[in-house]
Amino acid sequence: MAATIRYLWNHVADVLLDDDASQSGEHRSSLLESARVLAVLDLAMAEAAIACWEAKYTYVTWRPVTAIPLEASIGNPGIVVNAGDATWMPLFATPAHPEYPSGHSTVSGAAAAVLASFLGEEVHFTMDNDLLIGVTRSFRSFSQALDEVKNARIFAGIHFPFACDDGQAVGDKVAHWVLDHALLPAH
Repeated sequence: MAATIRYLWNHVADVLLDDDASQSGEHRSSLLESARVLAVLDLAMAEAAIACWEAKYTYVTWRPVTAIPLEASIGNPGIVVNAGDATWMPLFATPAHPEYPSGHSTVSGAAAAVLASFLGEEVHFTMDNDLLIGVTRSFRSFSQALDEVKNARIFAGIHFPFACDDGQAVGDKVAHWVLDHALLPAH
């Protein structure tokens, strides 16, 4: 699930921290601060993934691939897009685990909160992908990147919006707990 998303957020952090260090010229303190940022980032993402998987198997929510075609028979008023269309199929292979909450959204919510706390919310950055060589996405803020993570999961047909929204909220809360309680500076 989130191994790829963890790699992507670590790569973004590496690039942003390297840019920050080269602009500040303080390589000795930047190295220590960069190590702390990466440690907090990875701890927050790991804790967010644990919270996500705990919730997935607590709530055991249907995926859209099951819920949308069966909407007419179950009468779920929360499903409005393509509701009751027995032929509806997602654009992406459906993962074989419960839908709620979105793992990518949860881990990304944690990553964005940590990076925004250290670097500021309105940071411009670009993400690339080892699977799509030469394809990049540029963002004006961490919030904009989070919106794209959420929309990608919804548009692919593997998550409902509430799973992505709640996942990002959980990730954000986990990240803020980690920022307040773990790996604090010694001074």
